[in-house]
Amino acid sequence: MTGPRRYIFVPLGSAGDVHPLTWLAKLLASRGHDVVMIVQTMIADIPRSAGLRVVPVGSAEAQQAIIRNPDLWHPDRGFQLLARNFPVWAREMIPAIRAEVLPGQTVLVGAGIAFGARIVAEADRLPLVTVHMQPSAFLSVADRPLMRQGFEFLQHLPDFAWRGFFALADRLVDRQLAGPVNALRADQGLRAPVRGIMRNWWHSPDRVIALFPEWYAPKRPDWPPQTVVTRFPLYDEADTRPIDPKLEEFLTAGEPPVLLSPGSANMWAKEFYEAGLAACWQLGRRALCVTRFPEQVPADVAHFDYVPFSRVFPRCAAIVHHGGIGTCAQGMAAAVPQLLFPMSHDQPDQAQRLKRLGVADSLYPKQFKPAAVARKLAALIESRTVAQACRDVKAKMSAQMPADQVAALIESVL
Repeated sequence: MTGPRRYIFVPLGSAGDVHPLTWLAKLLASRGHDVVMIVQTMIADIPRSAGLRVVPVGSAEAQQAIIRNPDLWHPDRGFQLLARNFPVWAREMIPAIRAEVLPGQTVLVGAGIAFGARIVAEADRLPLVTVHMQPSAFLSVADRPLMRQGFEFLQHLPDFAWRGFFALADRLVDRQLAGPVNALRADQGLRAPVRGIMRNWWHSPDRVIALFPEWYAPKRPDWPPQTVVTRFPLYDEADTRPIDPKLEEFLTAGEPPVLLSPGSANMWAKEFYEAGLAACWQLGRRALCVTRFPEQVPADVAHFDYVPFSRVFPRCAAIVHHGGIGTCAQGMAAAVPQLLFPMSHDQPDQAQRLKRLGVADSLYPKQFKPAAVARKLAALIESRTVAQACRDVKAKMSAQMPADQVAALIESVL
């Protein structure tokens, strides 16, 4: 490290998207740098409670409206909903980012979908580190992502078919994004239009940090050459939000429970909880529900709006969840079997990868019925093979890249 600098972090999304960049920001701050987080108002409490300086952006009401839209979890309409808002959020963030820049001393660190950071880096010639949490972000022919429920058969197609598939996906994404993104870029003085928005352009030419380890998804020849594969961050606010005494009382009062969590922003999970709770009842297992929307679960069921996964997962018999990569990583670190309920976005791909590792199984929403959930859970919990796979993966999690090495990769960009 050559001296203190200013790092402007720009996450975008729900808690699972903000936690990793909060971990990175805390890491850089601990090494003496000046750190600020430009974050949506709705989720600003996460980095603020971590002791970081925060600049909240946008209307919390407008951001909550996205969560209230059931399309968010649809395999097709979910992306379309977010894509309509990416340029809107970028326009909100650009002035906030610029207000924090110290010329010659500033590095931007942004999520791939934080287009505001990418545009400011282009227009003002600032170094940028793009952070991707999911392997599927690289759209690789050599590491074929499962982006849609029930499309597993595509894995066996030849390479040329996948190149054609990605070319078609490029055109469809650009049809929705290229116009508004290029209009926003033109407003910032960038006249030459870009294409391949979510295939090429969203990767910073300076550095791309993949926040997962090589054994989970090794770097492929068709990934951007400036990509460095690192580790899972495993940040869950456990150091700032202690366990609720009622949660501790529940955990110590009986056998390890099955934890049910459909995602921190999911307010449309009533059927998920109904099926999961019915399955636990069939198996004679206690259930622990995690949701910020308690109206989704019966009043007599143990439920909490926040649970520090790193401290609670090791005390569970299994976890049933949506397939967010942060939850997947915490489950692997805890050596606990996982049953995934992948709905959209990168979730089917995480299910595919965890099943290959032998630590999980999955059921798509149409399959997620009490009897099927009970069968899958019983098989996962009782299997010695799954238990051994969980121990093997936990050992790999314990040997991840040191955090300071990740920090040094970011520091070396300026």
